[in-house]
Amino acid sequence: MPRTAKFRLVSRLYALASAAVVFVLIVGIGEMFLRTQAQEAEDAARIEAISRAATLRARVERELNALLYISSGLGGYLVVRNDRIRAKEVNDILSVLFRNARHVRNFGVAVGYRLTYVYPLAGNEKAIGLYYPDQTEQWPVIRRIVDSGAPALAGPLKLVQGGHGLVYRVPLSIDGRYWGMLSTVIDADSFFKAIFAESAESQHEFAIRGKDGLGMKGDAIWGDMSLFARPDTVVQEIEIPGGRWIIAVGPKASAYQRNLSLVVRLISIVLGGLIAWMMHMLMRNRAELADLAMYDTLTGLPNRHLMEDRAEMALARQRRHPEQLCAMLFFDLDGFKDINDRHGHKAGDAVLRATAERARAAVRRHDTVARWGGDEFIVLLEDVSQEALDTLQQRLRDEIEAPIEFEGLTLRIGVSIGVAIYPDNGANLDDMVKIADRGMYVDKTRRKSGD
Repeated sequence: MPRTAKFRLVSRLYALASAAVVFVLIVGIGEMFLRTQAQEAEDAARIEAISRAATLRARVERELNALLYISSGLGGYLVVRNDRIRAKEVNDILSVLFRNARHVRNFGVAVGYRLTYVYPLAGNEKAIGLYYPDQTEQWPVIRRIVDSGAPALAGPLKLVQGGHGLVYRVPLSIDGRYWGMLSTVIDADSFFKAIFAESAESQHEFAIRGKDGLGMKGDAIWGDMSLFARPDTVVQEIEIPGGRWIIAVGPKASAYQRNLSLVVRLISIVLGGLIAWMMHMLMRNRAELADLAMYDTLTGLPNRHLMEDRAEMALARQRRHPEQLCAMLFFDLDGFKDINDRHGHKAGDAVLRATAERARAAVRRHDTVARWGGDEFIVLLEDVSQEALDTLQQRLRDEIEAPIEFEGLTLRIGVSIGVAIYPDNGANLDDMVKIADRGMYVDKTRRKSGD
């Protein structure tokens, strides 16, 4: 591949790589902004979730306290009047309690393990006569309450009279012996709807688990249980009679955050792409301008400016190492003007390109072949022997003077070569070019005369 083509390819690849780095950098800055903003939003949401959880816990405890202790007076009455209980008195007391209670579905009094009194009776007829040991789902909890002698809140559970409820049971004992049980059945749906009345408008999601007071080991009570597995969820305990509930509060997916992420990513991609494209074009144009300034566009060879730079460095190296011979070959093409005149500039350009390729092929990789102007060329040689110099001159003639095929034509040219050796033939490039130029015309005259 010609030197200019390689240079252009490398320059374009470098421009593309630089543009890609700029694009990735700008998009990365956008992602860093999003990450920082998301972290700030997450921190703010967590603080808000902690506040919401505390408020919700207080609301649950307040509602439960109002429900659970409303029947405490009835428990004392039943213990005192255990052998003289009158059904009318019990119903009258339960009626008063029911009117003053929120979310209560019914009250019940069990003598022993059989439910004997229920208020209101309407809608709860199926519960009358219920024998607790026969209730496979409820009995383990009831047994635990009886054994512990302490009240407990069970459920939510499916009620025999239909629906679901939380059941607050208070065991009643006389002289240390179990006598019966007072039950308050709470409408679970009504209770939790009141607790979470604001959840629809809230920016947070809520869930409660801990059925039968079992905490994290308990089943779902309200809400989506997947909330407990989320890393941004705030979890708090709520103490209830006989155990605890676990409440989880987490932020809802924010449409604002999603839209912000989309907008920022879109802006960073568009901006990154625009700046990267501009940088790519700028670097590509600069590389092409540098290429035009240093290389001949027709042949791809170094031009006069680049040759002057390389010659200056080569002569400086030779001064440091005088034992190494530095030489220059200056040649032009005999018969080139005739080809241009007879066959046109396209044919002339083809001859110049072929000459450049053949000259490059004839010299060593580290030697420099440059187009000096028109049909004149220079070969700069470092660390070369006199014998190698003579051999190279002949090889150049053989290569360049070979026939050139162009659009069905066979073109032939000759080569006249002049030689200058540093420092014998000049202390700088200009002096060496003058000496080599004279030598070239001597060679041209000799070739024309047939010597």
